[in-house]
Amino acid sequence: MSDVRGRPAQEGLKIRYYVMNLIYSHPGESVMLPTSHELAEKFGVARSTVTLVLKTLTEEGFIAGKRGVGTFTCYNGFIFPGGRRIPLVGLLYGDGKYFFHEYYSWSLLACAGRALTLNHSSVRHLALVGMTDDELFEELCGQYLDGLVWFHAKESRLPLIRRLEEAGIRVVTYGTFPAESGIDNFCFDWFRTGEDIGRMLVAEGRKRLFFAVENESTRSRLDGIRDACRHAGKKLDIHVFHEDMPQVLEPIEREIAAGVVPDAFYAHGDYFTGIREILARHRIDTENDCRLIVERHIAGGDAFRGIRMDVPFEQFGEALAQRMKRRLENGPAVPVTVTIPVPVRKIGIKETQP
Repeated sequence: MSDVRGRPAQEGLKIRYYVMNLIYSHPGESVMLPTSHELAEKFGVARSTVTLVLKTLTEEGFIAGKRGVGTFTCYNGFIFPGGRRIPLVGLLYGDGKYFFHEYYSWSLLACAGRALTLNHSSVRHLALVGMTDDELFEELCGQYLDGLVWFHAKESRLPLIRRLEEAGIRVVTYGTFPAESGIDNFCFDWFRTGEDIGRMLVAEGRKRLFFAVENESTRSRLDGIRDACRHAGKKLDIHVFHEDMPQVLEPIEREIAAGVVPDAFYAHGDYFTGIREILARHRIDTENDCRLIVERHIAGGDAFRGIRMDVPFEQFGEALAQRMKRRLENGPAVPVTVTIPVPVRKIGIKETQP
């Protein structure tokens, strides 16, 4: 066990999770808690921390003391259909250190969480403090989870994922793990999306593409665009702007001001607002002369004209939830890699050559 003494808030969470798990795992029952001394020994925390947590849980109505007997859990609000415990699935993004979520990450979490609850699981969104595999393992096991959906786990965490599976926590991931990793993994087929975009640009006779920005998540889309052009025997002049460039919008404007004008522009995420302002300043027509390529949530309303990627978050969530349900019901299984296509549509574009 890692040494967490001196961090009362985290120490207190251990006791709280333990009590809440007793309530959760014994629906319809009143379970007697160990004494405060026993809880302090069990979790390696101060007696004062135990007293404070139990006081708070009593005030919240989760436990109640019986004079001369002990302290018991209260199950009001935790009675499940048929008196059976519902599986508890944790949602973990990265290593659990995210301060906020933007549209894309929250859509993944929200659609997965909604689908899991519709498939008769309860969901807990996880925030963790550990850094090493051992610390994260201890924290995750202390959450009393039956399953874990891990979004954007690093490949270096594969040993930890296997360790969690051995401990009885069924893990399904979202990310870019290779099939030979031997874990359940879901991802979007961004390479195919890039191919579809490339074919559209070739069909329209586009000559120069600005791609902003390239990062780990967009690289496969760029590769797909290049592959489609190569297969069509067409050369597309691609100017790539990397996310790690300082003030990435400045080199874009410099090139346009120097007369290097794109007739297609891939604008990723929150960069779109700045890119659109640059194009407007230089009087570049984005309805006909320069084909915009964006994700649906960036495109906005009906006024958008261009190529739109409609990320199927709901389909992803349902497929992932079904897999988790089977894992929870059947235990260990042959790992699967599920790749979900992302539809690409032309919005407000006349089907004519420019």
